[in-house]
Amino acid sequence: MEGVRVTQTGGASGRALVTGAAGFVGGHLWRRLLADGVEAVGLDMVASRRGIPEGARFLEVDLRDGEAVRRAIEDVRPAVVYHLAAQASVVISMRDPVGDVQANVIASIQLAQAAMAAGTGRFVFFSTGGALFGAPEVIPIGEDYPARPESVYGASKLATERYLAIVTNDSGMQLSVVRPGNIYGPWQDPHGEAGVVAIFAQRMLAGEPCTIYGDGSQLRDYVYVEDVVDAAVRAAQYEAATCNIGTGAPTSTRGVFDAIARAVGYTAPPVLAPERPGDIKQIAQDASRARAIWGWAPQVSFEDGISRTVDFFRAQRG
Repeated sequence: MEGVRVTQTGGASGRALVTGAAGFVGGHLWRRLLADGVEAVGLDMVASRRGIPEGARFLEVDLRDGEAVRRAIEDVRPAVVYHLAAQASVVISMRDPVGDVQANVIASIQLAQAAMAAGTGRFVFFSTGGALFGAPEVIPIGEDYPARPESVYGASKLATERYLAIVTNDSGMQLSVVRPGNIYGPWQDPHGEAGVVAIFAQRMLAGEPCTIYGDGSQLRDYVYVEDVVDAAVRAAQYEAATCNIGTGAPTSTRGVFDAIARAVGYTAPPVLAPERPGDIKQIAQDASRARAIWGWAPQVSFEDGISRTVDFFRAQRG
């Protein structure tokens, strides 16, 4: 049956912990849960640039510190852990593979072990749909397509999925894995090395040049942040599963550039630069499993999402 809701057990009744709550997607998810009336605690290693929602609780913890993680989980005793904290840049992962593994693999295992010990009933892990599969010959791809990551980031996410499946097996804590495409929307960091929509929007609004790495033909599955947050909520409420979260309709990097340029009124051409190590040629996700199990489907079109994102960054500029 489609979208069968299940009852969660373990931990404090209804309480949730969101790691990465100071970040882009984690911040959106934390606020969605609070708006839904969930007692949601945010956790991150840095303070949120958006601030802490009124009446909410935030813990500043480095997930690489196993003892600090254990104390935080024991304090919160969540029924659900949404684990979004990560080193999320392919480029950085290739420069610092050890740091990527420490942040994405070891920290995740420590968090899961602490959650199991505290009686958490559901662990929702944010993996990746764009970096697990290398360069697939056919898109969109389903969850069972052979995983062949071409970056350290993709390899660390795949390893974490498999480690978590092993350590949570027969533990009483159920594991859901969310594999999102390229997430974009308001509050994405326009100053990092990932998040091309935010980077282009910010630079175009400032009248600055935009760089495309490669020839711009690379295809990605862009999914709006509110749709991804909805999938995360459903991953905790419905049957535990591993699901792709995407639109199934890829857009080229040049197509992203052109769409944002139209929304901004930007007329300068892109600056072309050599491709970066670890970047793949094409990817798009078949989300039919998420539709069948969690009753999820994207609600925001690419055009509408770009418009909302540009409006946000324009307002941020004052």
